[in-house]
Amino acid sequence: MTDHATPSHEHVDLVTMILSAIADVAPELEPELPDLDHDIDFWIELQLDSMDHLAVMTRLSEQTGVGIAERDYPHLTTVNALRDFLAAGGA
Repeated sequence: MTDHATPSHEHVDLVTMILSAIADVAPELEPELPDLDHDIDFWIELQLDSMDHLAVMTRLSEQTGVGIAERDYPHLTTVNALRDFLAAGGA
C-alpha cells in the first residue's frame, strides 16, 4: 500500500516535469513555482493565458507520450490533477 503522504517517485518526476514545462513556457514565473500550491488552479494563480496553456499541454504531451485532448483541459487545472492524469496515461 502506498502512503499518500509520501509521493511515489513517478509522481515526483511528473510534478517536476509539469513545473519545468510551466517554467519553459513562462520563465518569469520560475521563482513562484517552488511555493505553488499543487491543489489550486495554477492557470488562474499564475495568470497564464490560453497560448501558455496550450504550450504547456503540448510540451507535456510530447514529453510523456500521453495525449491530452482539449476537452480534458478544464479538468486539468491543478498540478495534482494534471499529475494524476499523466500518471494514468490520460485515462
